[in-house]
Amino acid sequence: MKNKEIYNDKLNTLNEEYEMLERQYSMISTFRIISFLIGLALFLIGISDDKPVALIFGIIVLATFIYLVKKHSDVDKLSGINKSKIAVTDRYIKRYSDDWRSFEDTGEEFLTDGDTVAKDIDLLGANSLYQMISVCHTNMGRKLLADDLRLINADLNSNDKRHSAISELSDDIDFAIDFEAAGIRLAEDKKKPDLKAFIKYLSDEKEGWLPTWTRVDRVLFPIVEIILIVFWAVHIISYGYPLILFLVFLIFTWLTKTVTDGVIFPLYSMGHTIDWYSDMLELVGNHEFNSELLVELQSFISGENGAVNAFKDLRKLRQAYNISYNPLIHQILSGVVLWDYQLSFMVARWKKKYADNLSKTFEVLAEFEELLSYAVIKNVKRTSWADIDESSSDVRVVGENMYHPLINSEAVVDNSIELKGGVTIITGSNMSGKTTFLRTLAINLVLGYIGAPVCADRLDTSYMKIFTSMRVTDDVAHGISTFYAEILRIKAMAEYREKEQPMICLIDEIFKGTNSADRIVGAREAIRRLAGNKCIAIVSTHDFELCDLEDKAGHKADNYHFEEYYDNDELKFDYKIRTGRCTTTNALAILRLAGFDIK
Repeated sequence: MKNKEIYNDKLNTLNEEYEMLERQYSMISTFRIISFLIGLALFLIGISDDKPVALIFGIIVLATFIYLVKKHSDVDKLSGINKSKIAVTDRYIKRYSDDWRSFEDTGEEFLTDGDTVAKDIDLLGANSLYQMISVCHTNMGRKLLADDLRLINADLNSNDKRHSAISELSDDIDFAIDFEAAGIRLAEDKKKPDLKAFIKYLSDEKEGWLPTWTRVDRVLFPIVEIILIVFWAVHIISYGYPLILFLVFLIFTWLTKTVTDGVIFPLYSMGHTIDWYSDMLELVGNHEFNSELLVELQSFISGENGAVNAFKDLRKLRQAYNISYNPLIHQILSGVVLWDYQLSFMVARWKKKYADNLSKTFEVLAEFEELLSYAVIKNVKRTSWADIDESSSDVRVVGENMYHPLINSEAVVDNSIELKGGVTIITGSNMSGKTTFLRTLAINLVLGYIGAPVCADRLDTSYMKIFTSMRVTDDVAHGISTFYAEILRIKAMAEYREKEQPMICLIDEIFKGTNSADRIVGAREAIRRLAGNKCIAIVSTHDFELCDLEDKAGHKADNYHFEEYYDNDELKFDYKIRTGRCTTTNALAILRLAGFDIK
């Protein structure tokens, strides 16, 4: 719990800083009003009563007012940044208890009907792994994390690089807090840009393209107008000549506005949220990273043509475009130097310089969010790195002190087990821990496969396709009963088994939707079809008859069990897995605990 103390200390410091900033904000607000009133009064007295001293002091006080306006805005921004850091730090602290279950983003929107594993072992959705660990606040980052947990992007070849990157990020708590805080501010911005449209704009060569004639006109026309103005200024020609040309340029600008807006506006539309993206980019671009993957990702952001400079220049372009909101200045500049064309040319040049790297930038930010999400596990849990073997012809899992990441650390119980290809039967009384153990194994396999920290002292495993049959429900709309839905799940396992590819099947309470006689017969046949060196089939059941099951080659099933004990006539569980079959039942005891009068 050492990191929890660090987060608590960090939260206290941030709260103190926030209170100080709020006091500064209030004080500056007061002085700002006072300085304006005093400065205005002195200025008016100096003019009306011809008192130079009062006029000078009035100007000084009004200049102070302008400074306080800027300072007021800066403190307000710092206060907002500090507030988002407090929210992030508080989220880390909540992960040490079950309070993380109140986090709004559950990732449920990314679940599809076919994501049975993700639903069965709580990878996505309410009370899920995604909900606990996600620090993603960009849509791209959220989808990347969800797809990773669904094993869409699993790449074992990159796991070593990911391990180093996640370890480095988990050690840098300040960077993690600052980066997510910037992400929160971006997500809270009500005027979100259309990122897909912006990326399309960057990748489309036709977008932001200026016709050839504009490249000549934007230089030649202003030169002619400026020469005429100079000639008029030295009394060579009448003012009418530059004035007529001024009006011609102004009309020309109005008539061709669609040309310039087509270049400028797609870029300007990103302007409102530019500061929050810039904060995230500058944090990455200016940070010193050591791990190979983080340095590689940073290279897309830093450098002369990187995103940090791109967004700095984009901010300047946005400020230049804002001149259009001052009609007088905008019309003067348009009539003299064809301002919109000059700005369009600067935008086109910006795109040519930065587009290639910038298209990758948003993916880089998403990957940082994803890696920081996995660093959460390393920060708040006891973890190690999985050793994944793709080369072995047989499948295996060795887990030491393995535990479930979604159970409170103070209550969770770890277990060790060694599994090999074939059938494993897990028996045990109700509520003893069978289902939780299956989910513990599956969720840690997923974490290991995607290069994230695993909640175990050791996890040595083959790389296997994961199948589950746990939260099986009926489908009334399509006339599918629970029993038939489970048959379809196990049929999919059996069909994949015929490919002789590594797989692991975790089946909870097999065929519980039918009578005991059919259940046992059906279970025997189904399990035999799954058994073999290429498949680990783990089945939890109350049917002790399955403990003697043999596969087609005559190999007996391995047996493990969970059990209960009684303390002063009170039913209790230690949730520890043991070898062998279970010999006890507790259904009557549980009914008594629920208040049923059973003798």
